[in-house]
Amino acid sequence: MVATRRLGDIEPGAERSFLFQTALRVASDVIRAHGRRREQLAAEGELPEVMDPAPSPEEQAHRKDALERLDEVLSAMPEDLRIPFVLFELDAMEVSEIAQLLSIPTGTVASRLRRAREEFGSAVKRLRAREQFERTSR
Repeated sequence: MVATRRLGDIEPGAERSFLFQTALRVASDVIRAHGRRREQLAAEGELPEVMDPAPSPEEQAHRKDALERLDEVLSAMPEDLRIPFVLFELDAMEVSEIAQLLSIPTGTVASRLRRAREEFGSAVKRLRAREQFERTSR
């Protein structure tokens, strides 16, 4: 809807970048409006839970825990680092594609990826230490 209203503002060759930036802003607004509380979103039925029918219930539980931990780590990262990290590591996009999509230089993407990897590694270490502490203090 935003693209149709702003069709004249979209520069030729930058359509993908415009759509991505618009989708990012709309998603950010929705998340902010709901207070970033997963419980609230899930309670309202806005995030359907999709499960693979093949894994066992135990495997499903482990997968769910892992995704929750991943979500926790990613949501703690600053957005300017998280977006290139997710696009590169999870969506398997090339650095040049990410740079074009975000309208930033390739070197900036590479720098943000390096910083994001460092931050991701530190956050995972903190999460593991916290989980280990919780297991030993029971």
